[in-house]
Amino acid sequence: VRLDAVKHIYHNEFSDENPEFLKKFYKAVNDYYRQSRDNDIYMVGEVFSGYEQVAPYYKGLPALFEFSFWHRLQWALEQNTGCYLTKDILSYQNLYKQYRPDYIRATKLSNHDENRARSDLGGSLAKTKLAGAILLTAPGSPYVYYGEEMGYIGTKTRGDLYVRSPMYWGDSYTTSYTDEVDAALAPAVGTVLTQKADTASVLNVYRKFSRARNTYPALASGTMTEHPLYNDKAFSAYSQLAAWYLSGSGEKMLVLHNLGKDQVTFNLDDALDHAAVTLGNVYMQKEKEEYKVKMDAYSSIVFVLK
Repeated sequence: VRLDAVKHIYHNEFSDENPEFLKKFYKAVNDYYRQSRDNDIYMVGEVFSGYEQVAPYYKGLPALFEFSFWHRLQWALEQNTGCYLTKDILSYQNLYKQYRPDYIRATKLSNHDENRARSDLGGSLAKTKLAGAILLTAPGSPYVYYGEEMGYIGTKTRGDLYVRSPMYWGDSYTTSYTDEVDAALAPAVGTVLTQKADTASVLNVYRKFSRARNTYPALASGTMTEHPLYNDKAFSAYSQLAAWYLSGSGEKMLVLHNLGKDQVTFNLDDALDHAAVTLGNVYMQKEKEEYKVKMDAYSSIVFVLK
């Protein structure tokens, strides 16, 4: 169940009225739901605000959309700076758990009320692919607004419908509910069929990383921890590198993303088993007790650790 604009139930979005109402509402719905089931109902709320304003709403609902994830990721991609991502995400989580220990971060890129992610990234195909890879390898319960998985473009400057364009399936079915479509959209994205046939397409990046997420439980629901070397304290030498561990269900994964516009070279002494999924070109060489790793611009790799 998705609840829209929950901060506007009562006039003051910062008071305790809305979270308290939502707590009672969720309990009433969940009590009825559990009369015929043995699990809790999933309910996600939209609070179109930063994480600090979102956090108190976890008193009322189990899941909330996290706009700060996309806003911070957009900044990181624009600035070619990945070293702060882990610290940022952990700070969000630390605040949320003060209100609900079993919070569910409904992460996302753009949605129907925002410019398309690719448009906000200056139309960059490489950054668009990397944004999808980061979304699907970060902790949380990710949502994909339709069209993001194809690299849709569109801005709200001419109206909301320009970020709500029809899906280009590439078959005989035609959706024509609006003619308010950016003329550059179709040439930029093609169709589902053409992207399925292109191994380097945005769609196939999403499909590949989704398969990895569904294959490795730690990638889907693991606990995030920072890397001891490649983190916010490594800004001067490796500012473009985002690194974190995801651990759970007897697995431990190492996630690496190069948000830089140039290749980055670094050493790893982690006990690497094998690569679960990659984006772009990543090169490795064993050197004694370490690995020398080279990652091309806007590339990703996820390792399974021994």
